[in-house]
Amino acid sequence: MTRPLLRTLVVGAALMPLLIFPKAGTAQFRESPPPPAYALRNVTVVHADGRREAGVNLVVRGGLIASWGPDVEIPGDARVLEGDSLFVYPGLVDAQGKAEVEFPEIERSDSVRSWDGPRNLQGFLAHRRVADYLTHTGEDGKEQRAAGIVAAGIHADGALAAGLGIAILYRTDVDRPWELIANDNIGLAMAFQSGKGVYPGTLFGIIAFMRQAFEDAARDGMIREAYARSPEGLGVPSVDPDYTVLRRVMAGEIPVYFTANRAEDIRRVLALSDEYGFRPVIVGGHEAWRVAGELARRDITVLIDGDFPERDKWKVEEEPESGEEEEEAEPDSAQAEAARAEQAEVAEPQELEPAAAREQKRLEDIWSNAGRLEAARVTFAITTGGGDADLREAARKAIEYGLSEAAALRALTITPAALLGIPHVPRLGEGLAATFVALTGPLFDEDAEVKYTFVEGNYEEGAAGGAGGDAPAVVVTGDWTITMDASGQEFIFEASLDMKPDGSFRGTARNDQVGSATIRGKVSGNDISFTLNINAGGQQFELSAEGTVEADRMSGSGESPFGSFTFSGRKTPGGVR
Repeated sequence: MTRPLLRTLVVGAALMPLLIFPKAGTAQFRESPPPPAYALRNVTVVHADGRREAGVNLVVRGGLIASWGPDVEIPGDARVLEGDSLFVYPGLVDAQGKAEVEFPEIERSDSVRSWDGPRNLQGFLAHRRVADYLTHTGEDGKEQRAAGIVAAGIHADGALAAGLGIAILYRTDVDRPWELIANDNIGLAMAFQSGKGVYPGTLFGIIAFMRQAFEDAARDGMIREAYARSPEGLGVPSVDPDYTVLRRVMAGEIPVYFTANRAEDIRRVLALSDEYGFRPVIVGGHEAWRVAGELARRDITVLIDGDFPERDKWKVEEEPESGEEEEEAEPDSAQAEAARAEQAEVAEPQELEPAAAREQKRLEDIWSNAGRLEAARVTFAITTGGGDADLREAARKAIEYGLSEAAALRALTITPAALLGIPHVPRLGEGLAATFVALTGPLFDEDAEVKYTFVEGNYEEGAAGGAGGDAPAVVVTGDWTITMDASGQEFIFEASLDMKPDGSFRGTARNDQVGSATIRGKVSGNDISFTLNINAGGQQFELSAEGTVEADRMSGSGESPFGSFTFSGRKTPGGVR
């Protein structure tokens, strides 16, 4: 038997399940089930405590790390992801992260008296729960997962006592917001925040208001205790939900995430905590280094806001690029002597303008804050500040200004996870949930990109695997006819694609023999990549392909469980929607 004929028979036999169950794939479905397992070959695993394991084969099955080690065999049913030269780290945890939360808008009535406003205008909303207003879904967390962030603390803000925060996992596979919640009460958010056009409007008034609220909460608790002991002569005490939360705070049951950047404000927080017994977590903490000794003595955690301010008046002269230097003069000439004198004058440090010098001192103090806290043995985490800051970039800046890489890794994993009540999330090991990130280099290398992110076994490509790249040069939205050729066996799919502005696209594809399939991919420049997930006869298959796309044509090659194939595609005229 000739080798081409043998190959055709092998491919035909492998495709036989698709041919003998032609109707099995005709049922419509929204998403194709994932493969039974994933595998990464020959990766370097870096644990949250800094330990490294090189040459590891890692297998994910059923949401767990099923096995790993240098001699682990890759199962035949696993989808093998590119692993060589990748670095696997625990997923990053952002203790002050970002999610969609829709609180009711607070409006002020014309009849409200400034000295006697309602609590919502005063900002006294201690009972408010972020969990009740979360609208974030799995799809909304794609940006965080592409940055390697798998979990976050979500806090209320903008008020004196803004409410109770939550910890969420950026799961990929849920549509209901509450399914993201891993801890529905991580603590109360407070700040020296004035009321909305009502008392308290000054720092003095805010502190007085806070002290009075704690005193009233304690008194309310005493009344309730007295009634429980002996109700004679007493009416049934009403429940004040704000005071109930403050009593839990004073009992040390939940911490207070207190926003304070200046050293004097941090000292004010410490004084209040001494008076009323609550456990503070300093949020922001730009000048925490000034009170580092006191923070270390009290074992108080600082959440460093990594949304660092940018330079304004303090400008840094850029070094000339290689090859741009002026041509050297002859060594013995007068011109050479003049050039040397000029270079010496330029090399002398230039004195900054007073405003620029003050800015330089302020920024360098902020950037070196984490390193100084590490030296003082203060527990801290680095966060995005609840905004769009780059978590790894913030850590790199802190490392540049004195923070060790080991401490930076703890500040993005172990410390925030423990604080949020989800200490298991950054743990890596056999039998544990598969929640980790794979990068193209060490975590703090500027050029390292997130390749894959796993959250409890659910896989998603990161910035290097599909979320980034060049702007698309072609719009593929519309109807396409895609022909796949596997050793002479042709399979024709009619596909309908819908592309987003970032170049990612998804849609459905149909083949008379196979039925319906889900197609997902990305266009970067004129490069196209996609996966086709097929479910036929109770069996699941995934085909992956890469190629180029020009105008209304595409072509390339790919891999499937049955071997390699080539493909070509043509857009249906008038098919763009």
